[in-house]
Amino acid sequence: MTIGPRTTMVSLPRWLKRWSLAITAITLAVAPAARLLVATTPTTLVLGGLVPLLLLTGVTYAGWAYARRESPAFTAIVTAWTLSVVAGMVVVAVWVVTLARLASTGLSFAMLSPVVTSAGAVTGLWLGTSNARWRERDATLRREREQLDFLNELLRHYVLNAAQVIVGRADRLAERTGDDDAVEISRSGRRIARHVQQMRALVTSDDSCWPVDLTAAVERARTSVDEQEVQLVVDLPETCPVVADDALDVLVEALLFRAVDRTEGDSVTVRLDAVEEDDGVRLVVVDDAGSPRVESVDPESIDTDHGVFEFQWYLVMTLTERYGGQVTVTDRDDGARVEVWLRTPDGR
Repeated sequence: MTIGPRTTMVSLPRWLKRWSLAITAITLAVAPAARLLVATTPTTLVLGGLVPLLLLTGVTYAGWAYARRESPAFTAIVTAWTLSVVAGMVVVAVWVVTLARLASTGLSFAMLSPVVTSAGAVTGLWLGTSNARWRERDATLRREREQLDFLNELLRHYVLNAAQVIVGRADRLAERTGDDDAVEISRSGRRIARHVQQMRALVTSDDSCWPVDLTAAVERARTSVDEQEVQLVVDLPETCPVVADDALDVLVEALLFRAVDRTEGDSVTVRLDAVEEDDGVRLVVVDDAGSPRVESVDPESIDTDHGVFEFQWYLVMTLTERYGGQVTVTDRDDGARVEVWLRTPDGR
C-alpha cells in the first residue's frame, strides 16, 4: 500500500514537472509579499509577511536545485506532497479562524493564511523529499533484485550446465586416453562449477533460513577439495542442526579453500570441530597454513579484486551474516583459527 498522495502529473510536460516545485513556491509567495504592502504594524510585517516570505524563498531555492539535479518525476512527487500539506494547513487555518471568530478574538484568515501556507510548504517539502527518495531507492532495489534473479538463472541453466558437460566429457576422455590435458580440463571445469555455485549462493533471491544439518554440509563440502591439497580432520556429531539454507556447504567449502589459498607448502591440515552451546553451535576451523595473515573484517571492507582468497573470505562473512551468526578470527604463528557461530533451531 502506498502511503501519501499519488502523483497525478504524469501527463504534464517534462519541463513543467521539472520546475513545478519552484513555480509552486513562487505562487505561494504572492500572499506574504502582499502582506508586506498592507501591513500596519511591525508585528504583522514580520510574522505575516517577512517570515513566510523567507520560508518560501527556501522552498523556491529547493525547487531550483531539484530542477537542476533531480529527475522531473522526483520533483513532481515533492511538489505533490508540498501542495497536499499546504492544502491541509489551509484547512487547519480555516478551522482556527472559525474558532477564533466564535471566541470573538478578531483573527482574520487573511492574516493567518501566509503563515500556514509557508509552514505547510516547508513541511511538504521535507515530506515530499523523503518520500521521493524512498521511492527512488525502492525502484533501484527492485531493479537490482530483478538483475540478480536473472543472473541466478543464467548461472544455473547455462554456465553450470555447460561446466558439467565439460567435466563429464573430459573425464571420459581421460579414462580412455589418460591424457594429462583431459585431466586438467576436468579439474578446471570442476573449479568453474564450484565458483558458479558460490556465486549463486551470493545472488540468491530468498533470504529465508531453516534447520540445516551442519555435519551433512561439511561432508558435501569435503568432496570438493583435493585430498592432496587438504588433510581434513573432522570431529562433528552425527547430526548438528543449525539455522541456515542450501548454501551452508558453500560456507564450509569457502573456509576450506581459504586455508588452501594461504598454504605455503604442498598440503595444509584443517581441523573442523563443533562446539555446542546453549543457543547455538560454534564451528571451529583450525589450519596450519602460513601467510597472508587473517584478520577479522566485515564484508564491506573486503576487496574482492585481490583474488580468490578475498572472495572466499567474502563468502564466509556474507553467508554468516545472512544466517544471523558471527565470525571470530585468531591469527597464529602456525596458522589461523576461525570460529563461526550459528544459531540452532531452538536457540533464542
